[in-house]
Amino acid sequence: MVNNVEKYISDWFINLKPDKMLISFYIIRKSLLEAVTELKPKLHGSVLDLACGVMPYKEFLKNDLIEEYIGVDLEPTEYHHDLKPDYYWDGENIPLNDASVNFVIATEFLEHYFDTNHILNEIQRVLKPGGTFFFTVPSVWPLHEAPYDYHRFTPFALEEHFKKSKFSSWEVKPLGGFHYHQALSFALWNDFKLPQKKQKLIKPFLNFIVKFLMKKDKKESNFKNNQMYSGLYGFVVK
Repeated sequence: MVNNVEKYISDWFINLKPDKMLISFYIIRKSLLEAVTELKPKLHGSVLDLACGVMPYKEFLKNDLIEEYIGVDLEPTEYHHDLKPDYYWDGENIPLNDASVNFVIATEFLEHYFDTNHILNEIQRVLKPGGTFFFTVPSVWPLHEAPYDYHRFTPFALEEHFKKSKFSSWEVKPLGGFHYHQALSFALWNDFKLPQKKQKLIKPFLNFIVKFLMKKDKKESNFKNNQMYSGLYGFVVK
């Protein structure tokens, strides 16, 4: 599984390879794809990729049980030069019928939607009974797509939102634990704060530290005081 994940990261978006992309991008993409890999064997029926962008997971997630993979996103954005979603939406109402899909996928999206309860109610509406909502959200990541970057969630805040939206059950997990959090923090400092000359000088040493921290990482889902995580993902059932 790890080898497949590594290969797919290499091909993700514009065929960036781990030694050519920013260290922080590689770290976060690796954790995201490992979470999506956990989703892959569960998928069947109709799948909605909400705020899909370039639908980077579509080919990776394909299996014989998926009958329909639907991409929905806002009117043309920078992502849609070569690949267009199946439906555009107005940012308020998902353009699908009630109880029409088995799965909704929303990766790195909830932090950009100001009214969390509204979008979760919309997701709940389009899911079939027993359908699953899969999500990822960042914790350690700079402001991005400003000014449309509104939230950094705790697992407890997400659980309260799921309760309010009347989902029947949910499981929230860390994308990476304390060591992964630290690895990503080091990488972000290198990638976005240091001049390129200094980045080249320390990259071998930083790569060693980052690999060591990622190898030592443990993902603890029993969230408690003093715990750190790099991001969150989970499965939410209607």
